[in-house]
Amino acid sequence: MSDKWRVYLVGGGLLLFLFALLVLGARQTSMTTDEPSYIGVGYALLARGKEAFWILPQRGYPPLLPGMEALLVYLADPNIPLERLAGWPTGYASFIRDFKPYMLPLERTKTVTRMPTILLTVILGAVVFRWGKDLWGPRAGLLALLALVFDPTLLAHGRLANSDAGTTALGTAALYAAWRWTENPSWRWMLGTGALLGLTMLAKVSGILWAAAAGLIVLGTIIQRRREGQSVRLLVQGVAAGGLSLLILWAGYGFDWGSVRGLPFPVPAPAHWESLLYLDQYADVFFALGQWKYGGWWWYYPLAFLIKNPLPLLIGWAIGLVVLLRRSSSISCLLALGLFPLLYTGVAIFEGINVGYRYMLPLHPFLYLTIGGGLWQWGWGRQGQSRRKWLLGILGVWYVATTVQIFPYEIAYFNELVGGPEGGYRYLADSNVDWGQSTNVRDAYLRAHPDVRDEPPASRFRPLPGCYLVGASYLQGVGIGDRYAYGWFRHWEPQTMLKYGLLVYDVPPFEMNWIAQCWTPAVPLDDASVATGTGRDDLRNVGFDCTRVWLYPGGGSAPGIYALHHDLVEESGLCLPSFLPCPPVPDDPFITRHLTRARLSFEQAHGGQLPAFVLYEMTSAPAELSLPSMAYVVPAEVLPATLGASAPLSDSIALDGPLTFLSTKAYIEEEVLEVETWWRVTDDGLVTRPFSIMAHLVSSNGETMGEADGLGVSPLTLAAGDVVVQRHRFSRPPEGAAVWLLTGAYWLDTMERWPVAGVPGTDALLVRLEVDR
Repeated sequence: MSDKWRVYLVGGGLLLFLFALLVLGARQTSMTTDEPSYIGVGYALLARGKEAFWILPQRGYPPLLPGMEALLVYLADPNIPLERLAGWPTGYASFIRDFKPYMLPLERTKTVTRMPTILLTVILGAVVFRWGKDLWGPRAGLLALLALVFDPTLLAHGRLANSDAGTTALGTAALYAAWRWTENPSWRWMLGTGALLGLTMLAKVSGILWAAAAGLIVLGTIIQRRREGQSVRLLVQGVAAGGLSLLILWAGYGFDWGSVRGLPFPVPAPAHWESLLYLDQYADVFFALGQWKYGGWWWYYPLAFLIKNPLPLLIGWAIGLVVLLRRSSSISCLLALGLFPLLYTGVAIFEGINVGYRYMLPLHPFLYLTIGGGLWQWGWGRQGQSRRKWLLGILGVWYVATTVQIFPYEIAYFNELVGGPEGGYRYLADSNVDWGQSTNVRDAYLRAHPDVRDEPPASRFRPLPGCYLVGASYLQGVGIGDRYAYGWFRHWEPQTMLKYGLLVYDVPPFEMNWIAQCWTPAVPLDDASVATGTGRDDLRNVGFDCTRVWLYPGGGSAPGIYALHHDLVEESGLCLPSFLPCPPVPDDPFITRHLTRARLSFEQAHGGQLPAFVLYEMTSAPAELSLPSMAYVVPAEVLPATLGASAPLSDSIALDGPLTFLSTKAYIEEEVLEVETWWRVTDDGLVTRPFSIMAHLVSSNGETMGEADGLGVSPLTLAAGDVVVQRHRFSRPPEGAAVWLLTGAYWLDTMERWPVAGVPGTDALLVRLEVDR
């Protein structure tokens, strides 16, 4: 057997292996989110013909692939009463919802509904092999085919009943035919190009991009060969191919004719152009890198390209691209391999829908060809390249092992840059991770673990203790009505992961007793939201101004939750090495200091009817406090210089009012001296009169350097055992100057200072400040 036929034999074996991988994977994975929609649309078209065209513009589906995928379902039961289903003939979502019960056997017959896509994917493999062979020889074609067979993105979507892989196969075949025409212009290849382009446009509305690329290839060929006197003949062939493609498109819509929004005249196949308008106007809130945005990001697909493809594939593509750019001299080759990827990438980046990397699948055949041609020339094109061959062998083994390891759940594939499939859910969602392909795994796990909950927790701010099973997309708020239904879990590590798309969480007990809300700039949660979010209507709900005071309800000894308005925190950029957004950090260092023992547990950046807010769980009391080394009980008029012979205090001091002095802390922040006075509310009963904390900054000779009295919490909300930390801000004193704080409390209605309990003639405390720099 000649070397050439051995290569063909290996190529045929790889195609059979690809078919086996696709079929086995189709049998093992569940129906994904979009597949029932395709089957429902296709069934309606087969059963009602033009009467069902109303459904196409509401979803953006051309009829070819849905019809192929629903054919066997229709033949098995052609009498489903579609007109009786909700939504017919105006509401797509209601219609599909009511159609699904008729598809109950579909899970058992899903492989046959996926077979059209599987066969088209195998045809794609054959086209890539043939194109690579025609460009650089059989072994280059074999390398390209090898890259295709083990591509996790292609395997994941090449077995689903939707339009991504099927359109890619038809469009790639069309561009291959267009390239063959540029090499040897003939009616056979040009009409083949037109027919395949018509089918591509009937497969997906984005098929117009393949048609545009083919048109530019034809135009480039005409310009290139104008000196050969062939311009007229080539132009006639190109126009004929374009006419054939449009005729096939029109035939796919039953030669329908009608009006389209925005056009003053009727056109052929109006449902197709209305579908194109649907996608052009489609907008939603999308998720990436731990954040949401209406309308998406330009960097979404470049990011997905870097993290959703195996690193050996990216490395091989980069090497192959450099080699081909340096060595290729064929203009037609560069046009055929580069024009469509550039056009498609530009449209995807700036106009694409950010729901999944699957939309970039049309680029992958050109990745395979670049790998096949470039690596063949780089590794085998010259003598004495054994090291390169060894490197390519290592890349190949790495590539194959990566894909085999995740089979058949390649939808959730991510490379090592983001921690592999186990870490991908933090970066992207939807059809990149959890698209319903593991429903059978979920069901089996729930049967084996009946105590596990798989519904959103009723108390989303703090779920009840227990075990929860959460889909990765639902975790990120994708595909679920309430984007924050699983918001608490985003700040908690899963116990385990099932098939890379299902997360198992073990929620520990949390006997919360209180919720303390900062009322600046607005109270984040009303009473109803607190009760709903915590599942408790008996929590102590206390408010305070966190920019002026900090409150530890009960001294912080019992667990509780702090609620802050989102305006008080700032996004602090990307954290390394994860490149994910860092957790929000309070703008105010005073707030940050008092949340060091708390855990960020919930963030709602888009609050709807509520202000945006963040929640922190407090599980431990603040650190033990001690009195400053120089703290004295004095009359308010005493001078610090007269205290030399006095003994400083060694224990906390109770005032003749509902406070006990605990300690002070001082900090220098740029040009500000910030002093905290710590107080415990005594058990003398609830306060019924307004009062304030006195804070005067004085020098050693008694000169007043500043006053910062105040109380940032309503006395009426205080309870015995609470710790109040009042914030006092002064201008920064001269460097090295000894400064003292004169503090105490007084009634606001009479301005009467509170005496120190048990020490007659005293009504203040004088503390030598020790600044924490």
